[in-house]
Amino acid sequence: PNPNLSGFQVVHWGGYSNYHAMNLKIERRLTAGLALNVNYTWSKSTDAASSPGPTFSETNFPQDVYNRTAEHALSSFDHRHRLAFSFTWELPKGFALQGLGTFQTGAPFTVNLPSDNANIGAGPAQRPDVLRDPNLDNRTPDHWFDTSAFIMPKQFTFGNAGRNIVFGDGVTNVDISAQKLFKSKERISLQLRGEVFNVLNNTNFADAPGRIAFTPSFGRYFAAENPRQMQFALKLLF
Repeated sequence: PNPNLSGFQVVHWGGYSNYHAMNLKIERRLTAGLALNVNYTWSKSTDAASSPGPTFSETNFPQDVYNRTAEHALSSFDHRHRLAFSFTWELPKGFALQGLGTFQTGAPFTVNLPSDNANIGAGPAQRPDVLRDPNLDNRTPDHWFDTSAFIMPKQFTFGNAGRNIVFGDGVTNVDISAQKLFKSKERISLQLRGEVFNVLNNTNFADAPGRIAFTPSFGRYFAAENPRQMQFALKLLF
């Protein structure tokens, strides 16, 4: 390497990816006041880099630029299971119910080192050594994965942990709305509407847990999406 160069970046377009999926769909058009749409996807996506730029908790830079094969792993946007539904139910006397929901498993993320252990200078994020599967069956916000499964590699070496080997939190969200339409003879209608977001009040953690190895936040979640929220509206139609 030329010491007169502070550094340069190369975007290499010789990457590859694979995606396999099974899709199921249930659709009921508006009949007897009820319409329903349900979509389920069971999929797996792999690649060597999920984007030329950062994606979900992933820099997409190879740890070792001379060993891009070691970067082959699950894609940063891989969600193994995803179920989405929506419905509309028109009831007598101007009442109607509507809803939509999403159930999705978590995406994988990469554990990185806080320092330049391999002595390669600033650039690609390096990874620790991994001793076993770090994913846990019983996860808590303070202990989302097995942090003891990771150790520091020998000095001046790269870690053997792969990209995207730990899974973050998924999504469970259901929104419901109910409305009542009051009609008048003067072609003026009044709509009373109530909406409940995250009606199950499920805790959906934001982003990924602390993924920088051997730091105080390692393996811990500190933020969550919105809890259950309700709002009411009155709309005049004319």
